[in-house]
Amino acid sequence: MEAATGEFLTHGFSGTSMDRIAESANVSKRTVYDHFPSKEDLFQAIADEILQRVDDMPSHAYSRDLPLEEQLIAIGKTFAATITDREFMKLSRVVLARFIQSPERAQNTWKAHARLRRDMTALFIAGTKDGRLLIPDPDKAAAQFCGLIKEIAYWPELMAGQEAISVDDREAAVQSAVEMFLDHYRAS
Repeated sequence: MEAATGEFLTHGFSGTSMDRIAESANVSKRTVYDHFPSKEDLFQAIADEILQRVDDMPSHAYSRDLPLEEQLIAIGKTFAATITDREFMKLSRVVLARFIQSPERAQNTWKAHARLRRDMTALFIAGTKDGRLLIPDPDKAAAQFCGLIKEIAYWPELMAGQEAISVDDREAAVQSAVEMFLDHYRAS
């Protein structure tokens, strides 16, 4: 999969062959086909690895005893650390390039993208029920919160090839997102 990721990054999906992947991995073409019946299957395994990394993120449950800022910073830091991880970024480049070429594949994976925001959505629902937040649409609020972080910590590197964000700048982006989010959604 590592060889395939490198080949997809360098040559794109259509420019990558199973022969090239086998050569890059230093294995026989038969070995590649033993594990992945097609290039599409191999690509899907790469997309699945991204989703697995999301599933492996530490969980954050709402606590009425902790300050909202502290909870949002914790979940924001986990999210930001996951999406800016070197391997996650590399896999994202491969998957995004393919999805631009094949929107139907993106449609199938888009639903799974909600996994990135599931803890946030649950936290926002619990905070609203507890009267500390006023969030009419928790899914939309989670997308907004993620968007505030991604705009600073993820998209510039992924799309514009900018240098990876530093840990300090990433944490500042999370802090800023939390402040903006609470300015809008905190109950009075």
